[in-house]
Amino acid sequence: MIKENILRGKLLDLLWKVYPDGIDIKSVVSILFQYHRVDDILTSLEYLTDKKYILMKEHPDPVVKQEKFKWYKLTPHGIDLLESNIPDDPGIIIPRG
Repeated sequence: MIKENILRGKLLDLLWKVYPDGIDIKSVVSILFQYHRVDDILTSLEYLTDKKYILMKEHPDPVVKQEKFKWYKLTPHGIDLLESNIPDDPGIIIPRG
């Protein structure tokens, strides 16, 4: 359980580093897969999307036209969490320091 909380914090931190831009799912996985299972990364992204800390959009794949890729961006609500402008979320451990 703690590993997922840490992973969620890492994901928010990653998205903060690329804000206001977003990042595609392949890049997210390639950055974190050495330390976390792909299924855990995908589940954590879904959790953060459901909690409205991040936004997920699907875009047409520029190479394979009939496929789509997911793209993630930090929301203002996610920024408020990272900046401690709202109460901490017990499901997320934010890297501080």
